[in-house]
Amino acid sequence: MAQLRFEALKKLNERPKIHVEVTSPNISKLFGEYVFGMEEMRATLAPAVFKKVSNAIKNHEKIDEVTADAVASAAKSWAIGKGATHFTHWFQPMTGGTAEKHDSFFDALSGIEKFKGSELVQQEPDASSFPSGGIRSTFEARGYTAWDPTSPMFLYGKTLSIPTIFVSYTGETLDTKSPLLKALKAVDLAATKVCQLFNARPDLVMAGRSVFGHAPARGQQLEDHYFGTIPPRVYDFMRDFEIESWKLGIPVRTRHNEVAPSQFEVAPLFEEVNVANDHNQLMMDVMSRVGEKHNLKILFHEKPFAGLNGSGKHNNWSLITDTGVNLYAPTSSAKDNLLFLVFFITTIKAVHEHGDLLRASIATAANDFRLGANEAPPAIMSVFIGSQMTAVLDELEKKGNVKIEKGDNMYMKLGIDQIPEIILDATDRNRTSPFAFTGNKFEFRAVGGSDNCGTPMTALNLIVADQLDKFHEAVTKDIEKGTEKRIAIVNVLRKYIKESKDVRFEGDG
Repeated sequence: MAQLRFEALKKLNERPKIHVEVTSPNISKLFGEYVFGMEEMRATLAPAVFKKVSNAIKNHEKIDEVTADAVASAAKSWAIGKGATHFTHWFQPMTGGTAEKHDSFFDALSGIEKFKGSELVQQEPDASSFPSGGIRSTFEARGYTAWDPTSPMFLYGKTLSIPTIFVSYTGETLDTKSPLLKALKAVDLAATKVCQLFNARPDLVMAGRSVFGHAPARGQQLEDHYFGTIPPRVYDFMRDFEIESWKLGIPVRTRHNEVAPSQFEVAPLFEEVNVANDHNQLMMDVMSRVGEKHNLKILFHEKPFAGLNGSGKHNNWSLITDTGVNLYAPTSSAKDNLLFLVFFITTIKAVHEHGDLLRASIATAANDFRLGANEAPPAIMSVFIGSQMTAVLDELEKKGNVKIEKGDNMYMKLGIDQIPEIILDATDRNRTSPFAFTGNKFEFRAVGGSDNCGTPMTALNLIVADQLDKFHEAVTKDIEKGTEKRIAIVNVLRKYIKESKDVRFEGDG
């Protein structure tokens, strides 16, 4: 037996290493090679057609048939030029994963490769066996996939993949992307209304798993795996995985050892949340496929063993205006920080009001075993903001009603000048709160490693949108009673600070 085991190990070690071919030594030339994005459309579409497409994407408008035909023709030529033979509507049914049905570009009747705008815009997969949440019977098989132009098409293997939503014959949502898009629209509209309270042009404003296995002989007791040297075999896998991700336009950047044995982390750069979620789902599939080539099995399970860290996803979330202003990035100016404080405090209030919905959005059998153990955040929803931001909110809460004075003295009379200067990274990345403020964003750390982030992001965007609407309504009512606008804003913020104190957590668990 010993001899047989030795021979088996020897043969395993003799296996040739498999590497993804690097088409360019420069990552900047490699990145997005397999993505039919805005630059590819700009290069392949007529200027008038490209303008229509870009406007439709930016303003969430419907793309007309003629434009769709032009995009389909350009995408087909681009994909075939890179070796593609098929296309698919790539969607996210309520299974937690993705789904696809491949169709060939080749039309046997005409004898040529064809891809029409109607095929780009809509397809009809058999939907009878996908989960529907009980909204329809299994014998109602018809479902529709519809192109989501806000997320770019990509080439995966020999198949042009088209991100789509998935709905039933009668229009009910059957996927996780549709509600996410609706939530993004809701938070966009609500946040825009609140931002307009701060508009510099008052004329414009007024006019307009279960647990299994057993503990290994050596676990994470010494925590010596954390940030250690990446093992050569894993390094080879990571290298190939990153190359495949870059080709698909997934902006992966950071890799390192995590604390549990055989646990590793990848961190992509920030993207618009709809595209980021698509990339997150695609990245998991790329990991699995590249892992198989390296004789590795990639596990996303939240809690495989007692005493070991499970896998989770950190959803770093903020709102940014169309001019690039991060609404959760404070400045050194107390006056300018009022806009930041509106979104900061309103978000805390939203979590206080709807913590149950956030909790439900990340509840799975496997994740509930993970939460509250081995560095995972607890299952109780709380918000960590750090000692400095706590002092800021306490200071703002203490100030009583004041009279309005003209000129620059108004902010001094509000007491806002006494608020401590807020700097980037003013808080620690607290490990015992599932929803922590980390300087210029909130980090929702309770999402499970195998979960589709679309569901928790839908919940988060919707509760913030709801609370921003309520904030805008309250401020508007106060203004209509004759209160100066900035005073009205501060009055509502003070009320929110008092009401949401219970959800703020500054301890260490």
